[in-house]
Amino acid sequence: MRSPIDPLDPFDPFTSAVELAAAIRRKEVSPVEVTDCYLERMDQLDPRLNAFCHRADDDVRKAASAAADAVMRAPSPEDLPPFHGVPLPIKDLLDVAGWPTTHGSAATRQAPAAASDPVVRRFVDAGFILLGKTTTSEFGALPFTENEALGISRSPWDPDRTPGGSSSGAGAAVAAGMAPIAHAEDGGGSIRIPASCNGLVGLKPTRGLVTNATVSVEGLGTSGVLTRTVADTAAALDVLARHDPAAWWSPPTPHRSFVTTMRTDMPTGLRIGVLTDSPIDGIHVHPACTEAVTVTLRTLEAAGHDIVDTRLPLPRPTSWWQRSRPSGTSAAAGSCSRTRTVSSPTIVPCVTRRERSTRGPTRKG
Repeated sequence: MRSPIDPLDPFDPFTSAVELAAAIRRKEVSPVEVTDCYLERMDQLDPRLNAFCHRADDDVRKAASAAADAVMRAPSPEDLPPFHGVPLPIKDLLDVAGWPTTHGSAATRQAPAAASDPVVRRFVDAGFILLGKTTTSEFGALPFTENEALGISRSPWDPDRTPGGSSSGAGAAVAAGMAPIAHAEDGGGSIRIPASCNGLVGLKPTRGLVTNATVSVEGLGTSGVLTRTVADTAAALDVLARHDPAAWWSPPTPHRSFVTTMRTDMPTGLRIGVLTDSPIDGIHVHPACTEAVTVTLRTLEAAGHDIVDTRLPLPRPTSWWQRSRPSGTSAAAGSCSRTRTVSSPTIVPCVTRRERSTRGPTRKG
């Protein structure tokens, strides 16, 4: 569902982020016009969809005005960062300096963050204008948002349904044309589920590829984006996937950009595993979803790839906890020291804080 477009809008709000950035560099549209358009759409649509949990319109407009001035002063369009003047909201699990972070919970403190998360800083360095903060399930733990702190987030395709989660607001915002691109986070599907529910592109980056201020469940949780095009996702990953010498682990910056890789000939002969059954007992996959995967597999096979049926047996929750808990600690949820001995080389269910001189309030999820 494309919500109504005002004929007086200076551009189509469903324009991709890459195309929008190019139009700004060509001075075909101003960052101020772009920002005002999205803020107006938020005024019109968000009371029903509840995608945004924090708005700071004065800050947003001030940043847009500064971006417009920078366009006029730039000696060349190539001197501007890749996403200069493009609005992007942040999921309410990351700190933005001066804005509160609720983590989707009424139990968290609402004081403004002292410093921005490293991921947020990378977005700003790339030229994005921070558009506000989007809703999340409590601590990003559920595939829908319906909680006391932030209320219920709804799908722009059908407001009686969920937009998925935990990046619920991000998915609804991009699908409804309230933002051209949105920050999201994924541990167990929180980028991919809203992408599926809203007809968007959602890629969970490889573990460690994108830096963060905390290491959540040994890097299982990571930041990314929700977009409407593969090109937008690739360009955003080029911004995020840079080596961070302060990270607990961080691979070298890729020698070739994801945008360049996307444009090269598709490789052949890849061995691709496919999982069509639910790994969780009692959960059944909808036939429409299975059919969508089947169509994709036919396309991949036609391109010369080898498709392999894959199974993902999950252990019982109690056995997983016994194998993965740090030795010398009780099974009760609680503290996890930074220096620890692990009984087996499996995931340790805890959050480990990074040491950063710029770190603001500790993020819990």
